Amino acid sequence: MTDQSDWPDWLKQADTKDAQVEIFQDGDVVWHSGRWQGGEWLGGTWHSGTWYGGDWIRGEWFGGQWLGGQWRSGRWHGGEWGNGIWLSGIWRGGLWHGGTWLAAESRIHYMASLAGIAYDGTQYLGYRVTQRNGRGRYTDTFVQPEGNYYEDDIPPSGSGTCVAGIHVTSAARAWTYFGIDPNAQMWEVRFSREDLLDCDGEKARIRGGVFKKIERPF
Repeated sequence: MTDQSDWPDWLKQADTKDAQVEIFQDGDVVWHSGRWQGGEWLGGTWHSGTWYGGDWIRGEWFGGQWLGGQWRSGRWHGGEWGNGIWLSGIWRGGLWHGGTWLAAESRIHYMASLAGIAYDGTQYLGYRVTQRNGRGRYTDTFVQPEGNYYEDDIPPSGSGTCVAGIHVTSAARAWTYFGIDPNAQMWEVRFSREDLLDCDGEKARIRGGVFKKIERPF
């Protein structure tokens, strides 16, 4: 790792703790671990650690936890977003747990596309898996009805994915999400944009839709 005395000035001025940073001859900054507690990140690559606050101006984020502050530009490749403000940039993967999305595109619909939930211009197509008898893999007391089914009195759009609702994702992720059960029942789920309540980049929470039993397509 690079001694702090050789860091660029913007990094020296930041509020950090236990930072493991590597500076290459071309000036490229690589953050390997530690805590970022305030300041401006002006470029480089972040691999792991925890971001508590400050402004991300540009750069590449590959892993770790984001818990506050503002993301102004750059590419997010993976990791967990817990809170903070997303102003602009490119989101390519990872989990969104909460915060404020102020970019031009709709976060929920954008992340649904990343999760492999297809949209044909009129409706979405997702998948879910239950036990062979229709009981939930996670909630055994729930029995999935066929045909039109909608849930009432559930948290509104923007409340996250880890609350009440029906959860769908891509076919491959649905089949493997709770471990592979060769006897499980796969369902095709078609639903409207209005019934898509939230998405974290891996799975979506919906109010309901049209549920159809299918054989797994692979």
